[in-house]
Amino acid sequence: MASSSVSSSTSSNSSSAIDVAGMVAGLMSVENKPLVTLQSRITNQTTLISDLGQIKSKVAAFQTALQAVENPLSYSAGVASSSNESAVKVTTTTGANIGSHQITVSQLAKPAQYIFNNFGSSNANVGFTNASQFDLTIAGTTSSLAVSSTTTIGDLSTWINGLGLGVSANITQTASNQYALMIRGTQSGVANDVTFGVRGALTNPPVSSAAAVASPPATGTSGNQAQDALFTLDNVSFSRTTNIISDVHPGLILNLVSSGSAATINVANGPDNGQEVIKGFITAFNDLAAISKKLTQKGDSSTTAGSLAGLPGAVSFMNQIKSMLATGSSYNSASGSTSLGLYQLGIEIQSDGTLQFNSVKYGSTSNISAILASGINMGSGTFTDRTNNLNAFLTSQVQTGGDLSKSISNQQDTLFQMSQKEEALKTRLNSVEKSYISQYSSLNALLFKLNQTSNSLTSALAGLTNGQNNR
Repeated sequence: MASSSVSSSTSSNSSSAIDVAGMVAGLMSVENKPLVTLQSRITNQTTLISDLGQIKSKVAAFQTALQAVENPLSYSAGVASSSNESAVKVTTTTGANIGSHQITVSQLAKPAQYIFNNFGSSNANVGFTNASQFDLTIAGTTSSLAVSSTTTIGDLSTWINGLGLGVSANITQTASNQYALMIRGTQSGVANDVTFGVRGALTNPPVSSAAAVASPPATGTSGNQAQDALFTLDNVSFSRTTNIISDVHPGLILNLVSSGSAATINVANGPDNGQEVIKGFITAFNDLAAISKKLTQKGDSSTTAGSLAGLPGAVSFMNQIKSMLATGSSYNSASGSTSLGLYQLGIEIQSDGTLQFNSVKYGSTSNISAILASGINMGSGTFTDRTNNLNAFLTSQVQTGGDLSKSISNQQDTLFQMSQKEEALKTRLNSVEKSYISQYSSLNALLFKLNQTSNSLTSALAGLTNGQNNR
């Protein structure tokens, strides 16, 4: 019986090693619960910050749409045409005055361009015999290259392109075994002119651009210095560095095509786009209202609670916006500041708080085009009050230090603190896990030794028993 008992014990001891990995995993699943909870809070906090960012973006979009409604230049852009598009082409932006304008183009703006011909290969020597320096001046800035008789047109082209300034160079084949080096300014106008010169005695050189006519090199040389555009508009003379001109008449963009020619520019009334501008305002408001409602809803059996359900104050500004909209607006009339109801702009406030456009009411407002062209002040009964209107309020929300920006900043600070706690907790749990592994590994080693001792004692006892039985 004793022998049977020892054998059973031995069998049991031989399989008594601890599953360290399983044991530690079980213990750590309990230890990790605070970390799992914290990480869930971090995920929720990250979502909250992202959603606040969405709201801020919607507020900014709504403000842009509001500013479009208030800006007279948003409406009735003129339509321009040119009587001679081979001389001048024209397009319009908002603010162009209705009427006719006379333009005469005497000179087009051009960049500098010089061509040096008759090189026998794409990497021929330039001809800098006894020369020491090549100077290139772009828009008043001079750069210099040390040169010699072995300097090639490829060397010169590479150096010019590597300057990173308003000039480029390239080598092109003009005929069989004939190549040319072309140096061009990248911008037109006298202020962007490109000139060059060489210091030292030369053979077959590209001489100074200013002296090219008086002292031409042996190679064929052609080109022109940069020049400005010269023209008159309604008998007023202008010069510009470019042929695309947008700063000589409000709302007009002129494209000068050819010199020595004239044209009549006609600006007529364009289509009334007041409805589109106001509809854009309504859409932007409804987008903001919808996202605010979704993110603050409490949630029930059919809807999910929004990330801001516990922070209704984060979108409390929506009530102020609605209140200011209910105040109406104002515009500048001949008699001074005049109140203007939202309905006169075709804007209706629905029972659910959203806005809707009513084309009938918009169309029934007398002189609506003139009212819009005079400028609108939304959320204020006084046209000149620009500190307490809706635009100023929205700015107070989205600007740096504004209420909405502060709310986002505060939530980001909370997230940072959570992240610090997470890192500290991870460090502690790593230490705990290492401790568990060490403890149970040591216990495994002890059990192994005890098992060995038990086996030795069992063998000794079996030997003693057998000896007694054999007497």
